[in-house]
Amino acid sequence: MFSYTLNDIFTIECVMKLVALNFKYFTIPWNVFDFVIVIASILGQTLGELMAKFFVNPTLLRVVRVARVGRILRLVKGAKGIRTLLFALAVSMPALFNIGLLLFLVMFIYSIFGMSFFGYVRKSAGLTDLFNFETFPNSMIVLFQMCTTAGWSGVYQGLTNDQPPDCDPTLSTPSNKGDCGDAAIATPFLVTYVIITSLVV
Repeated sequence: MFSYTLNDIFTIECVMKLVALNFKYFTIPWNVFDFVIVIASILGQTLGELMAKFFVNPTLLRVVRVARVGRILRLVKGAKGIRTLLFALAVSMPALFNIGLLLFLVMFIYSIFGMSFFGYVRKSAGLTDLFNFETFPNSMIVLFQMCTTAGWSGVYQGLTNDQPPDCDPTLSTPSNKGDCGDAAIATPFLVTYVIITSLVV
């Protein structure tokens, strides 16, 4: 019941502002934000009632009700500190996009190197069916995991296995080293990657 009352109050406020300001209402970002929240709340309420009436899965009903949480964000107008924080976040979005692009470029380059040097290394330690350098998507997954500095020691151990009990150097592969790793290449490869990505991130 309280939810319906809040919806009614916010809807009345929105309609009054629309009548008073006409089309100038949509030139103020906070008014647009309020309008979206009110529409989402009305849709959430209406769809919730329709779903309950036609016996739709209750999980879907809960998902629709999430739209009502948006009303809490209206309080941001009153909190100057939070507003400043959100403004700073919005201003920094283009820079975050550039950083993400730079990180993708670094991962792309290291992925190509990883596939050419370690594409045939035997799966052991941190190298599994998913985390390996056999394909481009798998190598991107390994590098994404390592850019958070998680699991790089296991990958390093797998890439430096170059002795016969752990690998077979006589196996016929394009790398001419069988399915063995190479510590001389793996060490600078992983160390430089972890350092560069930690500086970028």
